[in-house]
This record gives sequence, C-alpha cells and structure tokens, in this order.
Amino acid sequence: MPKQMLTVEDVETMLKRLSGAIERDQTYVDGLPRGLFSHQYDDDLWRNWRRGHRTFIGDLLATVGAMSPTDLRQLTDVASGFAPTAVRKVALETFAEVVGECVDADKTARQFFARVAREVVRQGRGKRPAGDPREAISQWFSDIDPLTIAQDPECGYPLDVRASMSVTPHRSRP
Repeated sequence: MPKQMLTVEDVETMLKRLSGAIERDQTYVDGLPRGLFSHQYDDDLWRNWRRGHRTFIGDLLATVGAMSPTDLRQLTDVASGFAPTAVRKVALETFAEVVGECVDADKTARQFFARVAREVVRQGRGKRPAGDPREAISQWFSDIDPLTIAQDPECGYPLDVRASMSVTPHRSRP
C-alpha cells in the first residue's frame, strides 16, 4: 500500500501547532514564580528566543504554499522513514542555527525543510519501517516545552505540572 503524501496543509498545520505551543510555553513560563528558576535564567534571552522562532515560523508559513510535489515527497519520505525523535533533533538544531543567525537563513519553507530532510538522511539515525507521515510530523515537536528550553541547565523550570495539563492529550511526548 503506497504511503499517503504529506500536503501543504499538513505542513501548515504542523507549523501552526508549533507556533501555538511556543506561545503557550511563554505564557506558562510567565505564570511561574521566579523562585522556580535557576538564578542564571535570563528571561529576556529566552523570551527573545521564543519570539525569534515564532517570527521565523511565520516566514515559513508565508512560503509553505510554494512547496512542490517533489518537496512534499522528500518530506514524506523523511517523516515516514525516520523516528520523530530523530527528525525533532535535527529540526530543532536547524531552527536554532537560523534563529541564532549562525547560518544564512533558509528563508522559505522549501529551503528549510529540504535542509532538515537532507541532514536527517545524512545522519541516518532513527530509521524505522515506513510509518504514517501525518502521525510522524505531529510528533516532531512537543506541545510542552517545544524548544526544549526547560532542559537547558540555566533554566530548569518544572514541566511536571504542565504535562498533566497538556492541551493536546492525543499527542504524547515520545
């Protein structure tokens, strides 16, 4: 049975969910008592980090409609052929490089996702038997701490309370 191709709408949905998760993460962090954070936590830095990601996601959303069937096939192959955790790692690193201005920005969704796909394939980690690509892209980013900021040693704010209040219970963190 041939795998179902990802569509522009699937990519848009994933990007919108990610942007919303980042926004909810900031709202969550804003509501935490300062005493729960490491004394090294730099609120402005992480607030700008989240804002930068959401701005770049907006740029991607503005160009996702230009993704060709070939682009979508490449993304489908990666989504169905690699574990979501492997793609997540590469995608977060690629976002960080772009938002942190460490590399020339891949200004379009086509460029960004082609870069992510090439790197996932190059690394070759997390290969799996063909999975459902739509289900896979829904797992590329967590709804809780989507940018993994809480895992940074300078941050260390709690996620356990938030995990029990997840707004998308159908999706678990792999």
